[in-house]
Amino acid sequence: MLFALLPLLSIGFLTWGTMIRLAVVTRRARDWVLCGVSAAVMITGMILLPDDVETTQADIAMGLILLNAVAFTVYFLVVDIKHDRIRLGGAVGQGPAAPYNPYAATVPRHQSGHVSPAQAHPHPHPQPHSHPQPIPAQPVVPPQPPAQPTPANPRIDQVRAELDELSNLLRKDEGK
Repeated sequence: MLFALLPLLSIGFLTWGTMIRLAVVTRRARDWVLCGVSAAVMITGMILLPDDVETTQADIAMGLILLNAVAFTVYFLVVDIKHDRIRLGGAVGQGPAAPYNPYAATVPRHQSGHVSPAQAHPHPHPQPHSHPQPIPAQPVVPPQPPAQPTPANPRIDQVRAELDELSNLLRKDEGK
C-alpha cells in the first residue's frame, strides 16, 4: 500500500521508487525498463522546471512529473495485483476453483492439458490370449448433491438468520 501511495504523496518525485520495488518483485525486464523510463521522465521534468514557477514551461514540467506519477501508480497497482493473484495460485481472470467432484473420472493428462487417445483408453482391445476377469459386484451409491460451500464471512450467516426471521414474521402477518 505504501508503494502505491509513494508517487502521489511525493508529488511524483519518488515514482521511480515504486517502479524499483515492482521490478524487484516481478523480476521482469519490462519493469526494469519502465523503472528507467519513470526515472528519466522525472529527471527531465526537474531539468525543465525553471526558477520562475509562473511560466508555461513550469506548468508543462510539473504536469509531466504528475502525469508520470499517476500513470506509473496505475501500472504498479495493475501489475502488482496480477502478480499477487498468480503467486497465490489463481490465474488472473479466473473465477473461484471448481468444487471437488469425487465422481468425476480421472484421466492422465500431458503437461499441456490434452488427453491422448492412448491415455483416454489405455487398453481399448483385450490382449489376444487374455481372459477377462469377472468384476465383483459393488453396491450402487447414488451421487450426493454437492455440499453448500461455507461462507467466508460470518456476517453472511447473521444476515441470513435475520432474513429468515423477517420472512417468518411476514408469513405470520399474512396468515392473520
